[in-house]
Amino acid sequence: MKKIAFFFLFSFSFMLVSQAQLVNIEKKRKKNYKGLRGAIGLAIDFKDNGNDIFQAKNSLDLQYATGAHTFIFLNDFSMMQVNDDKLVNNGFQHFRYNYTLRDSSFLTFELFSQHQYNSIKLLEQRIIAGLGPRFRLINMDKLVFYFAPLVMYESEKLSDVLNTHTEQIKLDAYVSAHFAINDLLGISHVTYYQPNFEEWSDYRLSSETMLKLKFTKNLSLSFVYGMNYDANPPDAIQNLFYNLQNKISYSF
Repeated sequence: MKKIAFFFLFSFSFMLVSQAQLVNIEKKRKKNYKGLRGAIGLAIDFKDNGNDIFQAKNSLDLQYATGAHTFIFLNDFSMMQVNDDKLVNNGFQHFRYNYTLRDSSFLTFELFSQHQYNSIKLLEQRIIAGLGPRFRLINMDKLVFYFAPLVMYESEKLSDVLNTHTEQIKLDAYVSAHFAINDLLGISHVTYYQPNFEEWSDYRLSSETMLKLKFTKNLSLSFVYGMNYDANPPDAIQNLFYNLQNKISYSF
């Protein structure tokens, strides 16, 4: 019984080195479904080792698909508090609209907007909006592969000593792949590349690989490794971050 209890506590906990500044939308998509679909995730951890340490993370993913139209809304929040001090506080809200020319077409048009904040990276506020095509280059029974060269506007406010505020037009390109090992186990990967059109040496690169195990049709366990690189971060912030995460999710 103790081993079972430990397993579920471990599954609900998360190992957090840093939250990604680029948001992986691909793992949130509910493929081949019509109507309303969704998923709720929750992780809570409390420790008393001389300090009161509280960690929490929750997420809400909603998708509505009808005909050639797909609407996606994502909300994510995480925090860590030691005694009365908040050490980590970050989250995002994301909306995305997809229009596919035909149900079997390889071409989809995307429109998206996002609000985000991240205290670790001194990100007070980041607002983006963009659009562009999404191509399905491989569509097999067990393997699908997508490529999307999007364009986006970015407004970013930092909580550094200068209270830096920048506005840029960027390329938002990504590749995405999913391989179904069997009906219960699958591997997904996505890489995002976001350079500044005016200065190509100023870019962000984000990559995430996920192994997902389904217990039932609605209940699953995911193991995720992510890497994020910023070529021009704020002063005193490192270029490279990574995160390891495990999560139990219930989809409906």
